Amino acid sequence: MFDKTEELIKKLFDGKFDKGGYPYLNHLHEVSNHVEGEDAKLIGLLHDTLEDTDMTSEELLKMGYSEHIVSSIEVLTRREKEDYSDYIERIIASNNKDALSVKLADLNHNMDISRIKNPTVKDVDRIEKRYRPAYIKISNKLEEMK
Repeated sequence: MFDKTEELIKKLFDGKFDKGGYPYLNHLHEVSNHVEGEDAKLIGLLHDTLEDTDMTSEELLKMGYSEHIVSSIEVLTRREKEDYSDYIERIIASNNKDALSVKLADLNHNMDISRIKNPTVKDVDRIEKRYRPAYIKISNKLEEMK
């Protein structure tokens, strides 16, 4: 599945860049590399697929991804007009350990300000007011689940 997933994300994210101007594929690999287990690693590679591309859950299922992988990606997909804090609370309420682990790795990578060449106050504020509190909440939830 990893080869199939690699081909898929290359196709879907080719030419897309993150806030730091780096290929978006780097972010997907970073997230995947910082979680444990085959399912979590696949979810890490695919975590932005439903949110940032035209790919659907049904298409992922038809490609052979398990219900668990697809439902985890759905948990990680922020809905249109969904408030960020509600989004984080929904992930926490899911009790989906793989989704929580992937989101923690995602937030950790997003908080790395060194990825942004000339960070602004807005960049620092996004990290401190949005990402760091979410990171702490998810980290605490994963601790509770041990």
